[in-house]
Amino acid sequence: MRPLHSLSLAIIALLFIGCAKDATDVAQDLGVIPSSCGTDGARLQANTGDGTFCASAQVLAVGDGTSAMISGFDLTGSSIVLQLDTLGVGVHAITEAENALLYMQNGASFATGQNTTGELTIQQHDAASRRLKGSFEADLINAQNGVVRTVSGSFDVTYNTEG
Repeated sequence: MRPLHSLSLAIIALLFIGCAKDATDVAQDLGVIPSSCGTDGARLQANTGDGTFCASAQVLAVGDGTSAMISGFDLTGSSIVLQLDTLGVGVHAITEAENALLYMQNGASFATGQNTTGELTIQQHDAASRRLKGSFEADLINAQNGVVRTVSGSFDVTYNTEG
């Protein structure tokens, strides 16, 4: 009788574990964080090659009308930093020298490098409201181990001016 009782408890425990939600789902259900990524004017999201990234903890955008820096952090401490050397509507190159992209996760950094390329698309820039929308895709390299990761995403931010 004892082994059957233990087996029953083990099965019930496995059922509960299998139905458990991850921390993000629980936080969304409780309304602590929104169920969508960000809001209009405060959104940075990406596919990082090993999952999705949403700047659900903080989105910062600072610019001067001709260039901008967008930084986003998620609840696990991962971050994306995008340096926009131009705010002109259109398609622009992402290289080591221009429009840089950095993705950091669990202490590992992936950045634009000598042999990596990408594309930045500015879809909208309203200088009066400082609203900026666009997308990006780039191959990033971890300088420590040479691993290359493709990161693609989009942003919809309202940037603050410097000074």
